[in-house]
Amino acid sequence: MRGKFFTAICIPAIFIALILCATPVSADPGWVTTTVSENTTNALGGTISGEYIVFLAGAEGMDRSQNRIYLYAIQADERKIIGSPSANMTVTGPDVSGEYAVWFETPVEDFGTNETDTAPNRVYLYSLPNDSLEIIDTPGTAEWPKVDNGRVLWLNESSDSFNVRIFLYDIGTGKSEQVCELPIIDPAGVLFDGDHIAYLDSAGLHLYSLKTGANTTVFQNVFGNESGSDVGAYALGGDYLIYLRHTVNYEGSEKGMFDEPYLYLIPTGETKRLDPVSGAFSESSKTPAEDEKSLDVSSPFTDGERIGWIYSENTPGSTILLCDPATGVVEKISVDGQADHLSLDGDRMVWVETHFPSFDGDLIFAQENAGSTETVPASGFGTGIGIGALLAAMVLLAGRRKGP
Repeated sequence: MRGKFFTAICIPAIFIALILCATPVSADPGWVTTTVSENTTNALGGTISGEYIVFLAGAEGMDRSQNRIYLYAIQADERKIIGSPSANMTVTGPDVSGEYAVWFETPVEDFGTNETDTAPNRVYLYSLPNDSLEIIDTPGTAEWPKVDNGRVLWLNESSDSFNVRIFLYDIGTGKSEQVCELPIIDPAGVLFDGDHIAYLDSAGLHLYSLKTGANTTVFQNVFGNESGSDVGAYALGGDYLIYLRHTVNYEGSEKGMFDEPYLYLIPTGETKRLDPVSGAFSESSKTPAEDEKSLDVSSPFTDGERIGWIYSENTPGSTILLCDPATGVVEKISVDGQADHLSLDGDRMVWVETHFPSFDGDLIFAQENAGSTETVPASGFGTGIGIGALLAAMVLLAGRRKGP
């Protein structure tokens, strides 16, 4: 009888103890990845916005006339070509924001062709909800469009100066106007977000405000006899402008080159240096460690909420470092191949991934997992109850052993 009492009381108590001694804790959420480009094409870069990814892909080799603009609808898991070039032309420079995508068509580089015989550039505007396409630039010399907040920015080289003319097109009204001229040396690298334009000139990295007309120097190039620094790559979003400072030492024991990530806070004008491996802020005057100099750091990115970059440590794989500057929370995503050209939008991102010895890229879409729970030992109220239940079971067991 006493044995049955033990079975009925003590065993459930032990199970209760084990359950209560464990507390649910969020596990590492991770990222779920999918290849969205076709296996017969070479992905050259993509941009993500909400439910849509727009990317550029071409055939193997250098034939840019084979470039195509693709649209991938995430929820529907559908991919289609939305931009194909005309004869002797190529398409490039895709961008997407909200309900619209843009890109431009330009002649294929052919040094044997007379420039007067080539067709003009064309900037295309694609409406995602309507599946409609239109040409929106009238001069035919526009290039490298960007779209944001219902506006399209594009560039026109000036015929009478070294400056580049910047135009804004309002999608709602269908009207365009020139807003400024800037001494841009890399038209393809110009970025547009909100009321700001980020660009490079021969002196460094700058941020132009469409609202105030102020032109701020974020980083000024420095070149000397023994070393020099300039900006290699940069990304703009919200209050953040993140860039890679590229340093070259020509002489001495530190001869070589390396890149360091920096964050410029637009509202305050403050610049902060970031550790390329940990993502933590560090003093700008701090000399990089030798292991930091050996890193290959590339592709800075931001969606205005989080920032990040990609680094590799002389291995076939690479690491995507994702950081929230407001909280300091850092996450690392391991990639088997070499990742590049990353675009982030909230809990989704895309990048181009290559695997040596092939140089052809796959476009990878990654969705942040909602997370799961796992049970791990934890102290607290639940543990106390669990221990009490376990002790009660042990007392009852001891009493059973002393009985006849």
